[in-house]
Formats: sequence, C-alpha cells, structure tokens
Amino acid sequence: MTRFFLAVLLVLAWTSAARAEGEIDYAKILGPRESDALEITSIAMRLTAYSQEGLGFQSKAGPVQGPGSERLTVFEPQLEVRAKQGDRITHRVWVPVDIVTSASANAIDRGATPDVITNASQHNEAGSIDWTMQYKAGDTTTVTLRSGAHLEEEFRSWLVGASVSQGFFEQNTVITLGLLSSLDWFDNFELDGSRNGIKRRSTVTGSVGVTQVLSPSTLASLSYGITTQAGELGNTWNIVPIQGDTVDHEIMPASRLRHAIVARVAQALPWSAVLKGYYRFYADDWAIVGHTFEVQLLQHIGKSLYAGFGWRHHTQTGARFFTTLADPSMAPRTADSDLQALDSDSFTGRLGIDIPRGRDGTLHFDIAYERYFRTNDLSSNVFTCSTAILF
Repeated sequence: MTRFFLAVLLVLAWTSAARAEGEIDYAKILGPRESDALEITSIAMRLTAYSQEGLGFQSKAGPVQGPGSERLTVFEPQLEVRAKQGDRITHRVWVPVDIVTSASANAIDRGATPDVITNASQHNEAGSIDWTMQYKAGDTTTVTLRSGAHLEEEFRSWLVGASVSQGFFEQNTVITLGLLSSLDWFDNFELDGSRNGIKRRSTVTGSVGVTQVLSPSTLASLSYGITTQAGELGNTWNIVPIQGDTVDHEIMPASRLRHAIVARVAQALPWSAVLKGYYRFYADDWAIVGHTFEVQLLQHIGKSLYAGFGWRHHTQTGARFFTTLADPSMAPRTADSDLQALDSDSFTGRLGIDIPRGRDGTLHFDIAYERYFRTNDLSSNVFTCSTAILF
C-alpha cells in the first residue's frame, strides 16, 4: 500500500513537470474524447496523524477495576479521485487506510492483567473503499448512489445508500431524501482474549433535508435523520468493573433508536471571508441527549492563500446504564467513556493555497491542526496535510 501511494505521488510530480515544459496534447495520447468517456477532474492525497491520550473504565490496559489507558495512535493516508462521465454522471472514489496502535486493543489478548500497559501496543491495519455516484436526472433533480466496504483484522463492514435531491424555485430551494444501510461483522472476544464466534450489527438511517438560499450571500439548511440499530451494539472487548474487585463483559441493549436534527448557515462576508454556523440536537432511547455547536471562519488572503479557524463545543447526558462499578446482576451495563455524561471542545486551524495553472487546472496544498479535549479525561491531537490536482 505504501508503494502504491508513492507511485501516485511520482505520477503527480511527473505530470506537473511535463506541463511546466509545455502543453500536453492529451488527444494524441488518449485518442478523441467520447461524450460518455470517464474524465478525471481531481486527484487528492491526504495524510492524517491522530494521537489520543486518556483513561476509561472500559479499557483493560490498567488496574483490574480501572481506569485503563485509552492511548491510541492512528496514521491514515487517503486517496480521493473525482471524475465526470459525460454531462450527467460524476464519481467520487475515496480510499482511506488506517495504521492503528492501541494500548486498549493490546490488552484484549491479556485479560485484565494489571501491568498490561507496560507491554508493546497492538498494531492493526485497516482499509476502506467508498464509491459515490451522482446522476443528474434533470435540470432540477439529482440522484446519488453510495456503496462502500471496510476491512480490518477483527472487523468487516459494508454499506449501501441512495438519495434524491429536487430543486424548486429556480434551485433556490432544494429538498433531499436519503436512505443508508450498513452491516457490521466482527469477532466476539472472551475476557481472556480468545475469539468465540462472530457478532453482527445492522444500521439503517433515513433522512430528509432542505437547503434554502436566503440572500445572494446567505445559505441555510435544516435536516432530520432517524437511525435504527440492531444486533451487538458494543464491540465485545469493552469491560465493566464489577463489585468484588473483578470485571465482566459489557452488556448492551439489543436495539437503539437515534434522532438528530442539524441546522447549518453560511454567510459570505464583505472582506473575502465566509462565516459558517452549525448546530446539532441528538437524542436516543438510551437516554442520551446531546447538543453540538460549531463556528468556522474561512478567510482568503490574496487570490491564492486562505486560512481557516474553528471551534466546536459538545455536551451530552450519559446513557441510563452507564456505570463505573456495577452490581453483578446489572444489565444492560457499560463503562464506555463515550456513553458517559461529558462536555468537549475542539479548536482547529487550517492554512491552504491554490495555485492556478491556466488550462492545466489548479494545484492545491493545505495543512491543518485540531486540538480536542473533554471533561472525562480524554484528549487528542490531529495533524493533517494534503495535496491535490484539480483539472
């Protein structure tokens, strides 16, 4: 996989150098263009480094009754290709590859040994492919189809979905209906780390949204999504501290019903900037209620350079069955810190540059950093850099 990404970078560098020397006659190389031929419009490479630190009672990487380490490091190279097929069809293929080092995952194979955190962390590689096809059925109607698959050592996932967008009033109002379904298939771990069969989980999400042009400089959208899940809704290796100085499996409900309402607004500012606002309300039948607020400012500096800044705040109640010390008969039960009552904040900064190259398109480069932290002892740093050619 590493050789593949290096090969892509070399091709991009060769193409850029060839263009610098003179105009490339693609027709002589590829032949005459057909009306329904596949034409690449952009190729992008992105590398993300994610480093997480913290403690959680669901982790085995610590004392018997926790909390254990939630240390996690992820390196994720990504490739994205966009293409047109005639005047009506566009494609997006996204291929992320995760290289994961996790203290908690390493502890799976060692039960609840107190000194587990002193051992080398487990390394895991995972890959996905996500393909989205958009078809312009008419001047005001767009149909989108999506499919994808994810593969890693103890986990498999497949998804398929579709949406339809219909414009009204000269495209000033657009209504979108969507449906997305996924199936997860993963190993069932015992407390001693052994594998005992396969667990499955299914997820179906339906959504409806409306996007409205409020003025020549203001765009707003509102959407609602409902999600139903069934099957094993944990990950089979989380633990729960149990009275009597021991631990046992997490026991999750067999189903979950989730609701989300999202509102967005984007406002162009007179000084070559865009201000974006975001709010999300979330509620489910596990008694979790969440509110997320986000603001972003994108500022252009000259014709090619831009900078972005963002802040996001999230607050939620905990699941009614969350505990850090359970009675042996308690069910359902979880000690997962993601399902605990918490507040979180993240701050982001981004710097990018677009270099026009006439008929040869545009070169794009950007770097970004995000700092995330929350009240139940978890924090992370995220670094991202990317490069792209837009034809």
